[in-house]
Amino acid sequence: MIAEVIEFVLPNGRQVPHTIELNDKCQSNYDAILACGARLTCEALMTGVVSQTVECSEFDFDIILTNGQDLDKNKQALEKMILRFDKAECLKQIDEQRFAEKATK
Repeated sequence: MIAEVIEFVLPNGRQVPHTIELNDKCQSNYDAILACGARLTCEALMTGVVSQTVECSEFDFDIILTNGQDLDKNKQALEKMILRFDKAECLKQIDEQRFAEKATK
């Protein structure tokens, strides 16, 4: 399967879309991520660590940090994060975030 990952590029966080081939077993969870209005993002930090997230518009739902030097391990970590995605929990957190924002207005 092919997934889109948005990379935030130094120094100003410019967003660059990339595609990556992942294990087909990730497809249904990847589709669920998109259905929630979320996306996959990554960023190489100045320390060399790579931050990969399932990002909702309001917050990062999940994050994993990996050593940026091993691309295979980074890909495996991304697949693991996709496979553990819980659509119901994501939607619940989105609703809670929106409720909290309305309560502070």
